[in-house]
Amino acid sequence: MASSLKIAVVGTGWWATQAHIPALLENPRATPVLVDTNPDALQRAANKYQIDAAYTSLNDALDAHSDIAGAIVAVHHSAHYTAAKGVLENGLHLLLEKPMTLRAKDAKALVELAERQQRQILIGYTFPYLAPMQAAKKRVEDDLLGDIEYVTCSMSSMTIEFLRGKPAAYDDLFNYPVTGPTNDTYSNPAFAGGGQAHLQITHSAGMMFYLADGLRAKTVTAFMNNLDCEVDVADAMAVRMENGAVATVGSTGNLGKGDGGIVEVHLHGSKGRLRADAISGLVYMRLHDGTEERIAPTYPDYPAAEPSKRFVDLILDEAPNEFPGKTVGLYTVELLDAAYRSAAQEGLPVHIAELYE
Repeated sequence: MASSLKIAVVGTGWWATQAHIPALLENPRATPVLVDTNPDALQRAANKYQIDAAYTSLNDALDAHSDIAGAIVAVHHSAHYTAAKGVLENGLHLLLEKPMTLRAKDAKALVELAERQQRQILIGYTFPYLAPMQAAKKRVEDDLLGDIEYVTCSMSSMTIEFLRGKPAAYDDLFNYPVTGPTNDTYSNPAFAGGGQAHLQITHSAGMMFYLADGLRAKTVTAFMNNLDCEVDVADAMAVRMENGAVATVGSTGNLGKGDGGIVEVHLHGSKGRLRADAISGLVYMRLHDGTEERIAPTYPDYPAAEPSKRFVDLILDEAPNEFPGKTVGLYTVELLDAAYRSAAQEGLPVHIAELYE
């Protein structure tokens, strides 16, 4: 296999220009090819990073570079399915930003398409790559907790101005290298789907399904509060898992400017419990026999470049896919799809099986 490869970056908005393109440029084994249907956005990104290979469609990019091996899709949420489908239909490996899709049926269709094409789908989760979260995962894999019976999954974050359609309020914090989100990116349901759940619970739920890979939602009930937005800001979900475990999943985006919040999963098993917070890096475990272990908080740097790096490793080295679409990606979409349907019915339970009817 070749020692380097070309990766198409489909979408040149905020996260592509903040994370994916710089990560690929820093990787000697990868070369980015830019794709965006918006010629102005495309040109801004190409100019900033001095990339000549820039096209307004994936087909044009492939006509010019038949050796493209994979594509990173970083478009607005409602466009994920269509863009990802085009990548897989062209026989490329796929790194798809979260949420994988807005609907469970679409996520499942992508999983099945990838299997037919014998291609990988890596979901662009970040927090679980952190060393403390990897340590937490190892303890679960070693069966120190036993059977998972109860989970609390909580995320609080500073997203309220995104959800209000006022991303400029965060300009001084994010120091966007090219562009930030548009006013519509996270506030307009036509582009974002939902609000805090699609933007942020996708992170914490993804981490829950990663840490305890035996979990998959069976029934979900949810309530959501939009505050002064068109999309949800505060969310509360109760979940019955297929293995009988129960979970509470919640989040708010209404934190003050500069508040780092929490991304926390607390697993309770038949042998003990483990709490992991990705923001602080704190991991605490206590077993029923009295054994205790604590990984002190270090507030690790956000691993924004890690998904792109791992995507290259996955293709070139056949490295493990830690966040495959067929499990972590799909299971998170199922949870969120069911939650939005439940909230729209004032908390009536929604069974995951109903999402496929």
